[in-house]
Amino acid sequence: MPAKEELLVEAYESFVEIDEKKVFNVIEKWIDSGYEIKDLLEKFAEALTEIGRRFEEKEYFLAQLVNSTLIFDKAYKLIAENMAEKAIEMKGKGTIVMATVRNDTHDLGKNIAASMLRIAGFNVIDIGKDKAASEIIDAAVDNEADIIAVSSMTSTTMRNLEELIGLLEEKEIRQNIKVIVSGALVTQEYADSIGADACARTATEAVEIAETFVS
Repeated sequence: MPAKEELLVEAYESFVEIDEKKVFNVIEKWIDSGYEIKDLLEKFAEALTEIGRRFEEKEYFLAQLVNSTLIFDKAYKLIAENMAEKAIEMKGKGTIVMATVRNDTHDLGKNIAASMLRIAGFNVIDIGKDKAASEIIDAAVDNEADIIAVSSMTSTTMRNLEELIGLLEEKEIRQNIKVIVSGALVTQEYADSIGADACARTATEAVEIAETFVS
């Protein structure tokens, strides 16, 4: 059986290199070894964060960034298929609607969190990026969501987080839905000031918070 730490190093390096074949090989070895899926997904999340940094520093091109997120989505599907074959039930813990707010097209972090939440057993409805508060709320109502998780990566779009919460209150459904906010400039203090339930700094934190909300 391959050592856990060796596989984690291999997982990180293969993902940063955006080598799909190696990534899938690591996943298969990981599942066969019986290690905790969450640990592998966290390592993939670290790798995607590094890829995002390289893109921001112009070390990677847009195509590489896009390919990395596509590989992550494929990795999730492969893991889910293997778990189904082994009759491991992915228990539904609740429904989460995810989006980036209006005028914000940065969705790498959201995509990573969405995949990790699915692996954790949540039903994730990802409606995409640059979404108005009304669209996000309509999706939450239509899907009977327990949680809304929204992100804003710029100072100019952060006010849309507050708008979302205000609209939930206006529609008198705020008490029925937990709201998780995130973003480069979003802090817990800011989350508290606008009436959000929590601030998630990482995809791992988003999973931990969501699990707390539905426990």
